[in-house]
Amino acid sequence: MPFRYPVSLEVEGKNCIVIGGGTIATHKTRELVDAGAMPTVIAEGTTPELDAMEKEGLIRLERRPYAPGDLRGAFLAIGATDDPEVHALIYAEATRENVLVNCVDDVQHCDFAAPSVVRRGDLMVTISTGGKAPALAKRLRKDLSERFGGEYGELVRLLGEAREEVIPTRREIDFDTWAARWERALDDENELIGLVRGGEGERVKEIVRAHVRDEHIERVRRIDGEARPGGRGWVALVGAGPGDPSLITVRGKELLRAADVVVHDRLVHPDLIKDKTAVYAGKHGGAESTPQEEINALLVRLARKGRNVVRLKGGDPFVFGRGAEEAQALASAGIDFEVVPAPTSAIAALAYAGIPVTDRRVASSFAVVTGHSAQAEPDWRALVSAVDTIVVLMGMRRLEEIVARLIEGGADAEAAASVVENGTLTSQRVVVAPLGELAAEVRSAGLASPAVIVFGRAVELREEIAWFDATEQHAQAAPESGAKTSL
Repeated sequence: MPFRYPVSLEVEGKNCIVIGGGTIATHKTRELVDAGAMPTVIAEGTTPELDAMEKEGLIRLERRPYAPGDLRGAFLAIGATDDPEVHALIYAEATRENVLVNCVDDVQHCDFAAPSVVRRGDLMVTISTGGKAPALAKRLRKDLSERFGGEYGELVRLLGEAREEVIPTRREIDFDTWAARWERALDDENELIGLVRGGEGERVKEIVRAHVRDEHIERVRRIDGEARPGGRGWVALVGAGPGDPSLITVRGKELLRAADVVVHDRLVHPDLIKDKTAVYAGKHGGAESTPQEEINALLVRLARKGRNVVRLKGGDPFVFGRGAEEAQALASAGIDFEVVPAPTSAIAALAYAGIPVTDRRVASSFAVVTGHSAQAEPDWRALVSAVDTIVVLMGMRRLEEIVARLIEGGADAEAAASVVENGTLTSQRVVVAPLGELAAEVRSAGLASPAVIVFGRAVELREEIAWFDATEQHAQAAPESGAKTSL
């Protein structure tokens, strides 16, 4: 594998040369400018961005082809042309002149690989594949760009200021103790980042100084923008969304990263709990389930042990998810908690089936009801006359009964109805039939829970706007979760 030794170079004030004037050369030139250099670009043709950088005085531009001697006295050179013969000449001259050189996508003519870079102030994260898979490096850079926002650059600045203030402490202790105290100061990275987002930079420095000086510090827990005192853990009631793991909210992903333990139900996609310490606490109609009181007690117990807990629930926590009961239990126990809503399958699964719950031409209202017999029975007659679209969750075990109740309540047995199984996943299946025939069609197709039942004229729109064909999607099938279950 080439380029095994990673380094970061100082290019400010150094003679850097870029040969080429196309899109790639422009990108490489911009990277040098961002790093503090004022490079010279040698090219016959240039992009508008290169011309603009020349006008701004950021680069020197020589509109001509490369010629031997151009690298004399240079510190670093980038070859960004489409001509391998020119790259060979550049590499040969760079070798003679002891100039570091990188010819883009031409590994044999490179002294180094230029990594993909995520910059956040003085924080710089680089990704390199040794020149073998630049597209993968760019993909990982995109992922890291989402992971590390601009607040990390501010955190680096604050840590630098705090370090200057505690440097005298370094002379009083050995290096291992110094390093251990810094490690402890950064143990709760999410707390520090939360303070940065809240504009509390001085509090960040106060926490760091106290740790490094080994002073007592009052802990502050932060789940969202508001700081909460106390040394206990917290609980976040997070909606996992309708099925597809990519549909979880940004806030939900952020809290999952910060969680020590994830307590989840059976509808959570395995990818969301992969490599996490996970505890199953789900319910399944007609099968053994975890009593709600035990789940409430578990969340309180884990938080009191100092664990940061995500209670991850399929769909939205407050849509037939009993999230309100868990929130009440946490509030009664004095545990800090946060609720993170998510797309409910009552809307999202239907959207993936091409069925809108409202449409100004045929449906100005909708209702979401439970088909679970253990809960309060909906007034089906009132629903049929009151709303245009009726969505039923957890109703598959009573499908025949629900259809009969709707028809008894005045619903047209010939009107379109539908069942969507595994909505938003690659295994999604949809049955559309007249309401009176729906149960028989669904049983014939073998559809089962989890599924959403929907009745109303909006179902008729599926024929034109169905867009998600699971057989043509490129999403991967659900892998084994790899979740750790021991506490």
